[in-house]
Amino acid sequence: MPETAIIIPNLNGMEHLETCLRSLEHQTERDFQTFLVDNGSTDGSVEFVRTVFPAVTVIPFDTNRGFATAVNEGIGRSTSRYVGLINSDIELDPGWLRAMILGMENRPDVGAVACKMLNFFARDVIDAAGDVLTRSASASARGHGVKDYGQYDAEEFVFGPCAGAALYRRGMFEEIGLFDDDFFAFYEDVDMDFRMQMCGWKTAYVPRAICYHKRGATMERMYPLAVKLHVRNHIFYLVKNLPGEIFFRRLPLILGSRLRNWFLYSRSGYLGEVLRGVLEAVLAIPVMWARRKKIQRKRRVSIGYIESFMR
Repeated sequence: MPETAIIIPNLNGMEHLETCLRSLEHQTERDFQTFLVDNGSTDGSVEFVRTVFPAVTVIPFDTNRGFATAVNEGIGRSTSRYVGLINSDIELDPGWLRAMILGMENRPDVGAVACKMLNFFARDVIDAAGDVLTRSASASARGHGVKDYGQYDAEEFVFGPCAGAALYRRGMFEEIGLFDDDFFAFYEDVDMDFRMQMCGWKTAYVPRAICYHKRGATMERMYPLAVKLHVRNHIFYLVKNLPGEIFFRRLPLILGSRLRNWFLYSRSGYLGEVLRGVLEAVLAIPVMWARRKKIQRKRRVSIGYIESFMR
């Protein structure tokens, strides 16, 4: 079987797919298999890929089942040693996959690899150089929006990768589980990052692996839903993962950050989505709390180690 499975979740992304899939065809690393998991697209995406890219294995859903379920389906259908996740609005540099694999090889404690993501339309601007945690336990794309002058050209460990272009070790999934289906979309990768770190898995940032991202291109059509999911899933992620000692010590920062975030959404006309997100999160706390107990029992790192990412 191929060493790597590349999984592309798709929802009406046909305008981006040719660029994405052509960049995969041009990879210097050839030992991989590509899966497109389609979330009920109505724009002809499935027919287009089956016709123009017959080597791609298409897994069609009848309805939109979300990012997490789509990538989990692709992971379950594959048997490769490594799993790459790529959004349909990504273009890869030809050496991307090889550099990502080299970042994983001979490093048994590395469960994921993050790459240097540049803005698709302004290619000297950073989109993300791995994800970090803020002091209020929110996730942030490192370097987002700043000019790239080499300040993120050192290989190092980060909190996690953006799942829009990342490589994961299958053995890590086998230990800690797949993405949480209940997140549907947004923050499922942050939840995964936190679970990885809690269990002692590290994320290597490899700046030689470069891709170009049309950030927000696949979210524009579903922005009201995205607001609700951002609000809800951030609460999900905190309830599941954040150790109590950190939560109570940083409670003022966490509350301040969330209230500011919700206020900005509300001022932009999304008060209803904010309220629905909070309500859904509160109703799901018993389910998330049960998952929290399992996660906290598996923690193998110190509180100080986790807080070292919150900067």
